[in-house]
Amino acid sequence: MRPVVSYVLVAVVAGFVGASFSAAPTIAEKISQHFGSQEKDPEGFWATPAIDGYGKIHYETDAAYKPTVGESNKVVFQITKAENSPQEPNLGLERVARVVNLYIASGVPQEQLKFVVSVTGDGTPAMLNNEQYKKAFGIDNPNLKLIQQLRAKGVDISVCDQSVAFHHFQHDWIDQSVTHALSSPTTVATLENQGYAFLAM
Repeated sequence: MRPVVSYVLVAVVAGFVGASFSAAPTIAEKISQHFGSQEKDPEGFWATPAIDGYGKIHYETDAAYKPTVGESNKVVFQITKAENSPQEPNLGLERVARVVNLYIASGVPQEQLKFVVSVTGDGTPAMLNNEQYKKAFGIDNPNLKLIQQLRAKGVDISVCDQSVAFHHFQHDWIDQSVTHALSSPTTVATLENQGYAFLAM
């Protein structure tokens, strides 16, 4: 009897799996139609109040856990990746810009922001000056304009000199707007000891 029961179970499972696969195109089509038919965001839905054109936000006045005026607002951001193409600004820097926009939109004055960005690992090439970036990727460095805007809001952008060495970059290949730090781990540890919150970007 056991072999018969086993064959029946196999047939039932196979039928279920087969039916699921045959229905897959229909399910995929419905999902595609759902997301493809979503309305476009209304004008003004997204904004970049502090870092123009970068780190867009949708601000809600009644949201919880907003930054508060008068608090330390000390944050060290660590960027270790290059998640997108060299033609676009590093996504980690975009996320930092988003945080700056959120703090400013929440009413925190720019002078109260104590933000430090620590770039290391695969994020290091984004710190190259325009000449070296162009040699490496054949285009102008799209990160420099964003770095300039972040610096204008008091954000210190630093690069891990150990990572610079591991990439075989020369010291002066790094853009002059970027602070040379001994390393990213020591930057994060030192600032955390000074009361900075840590955010991996």
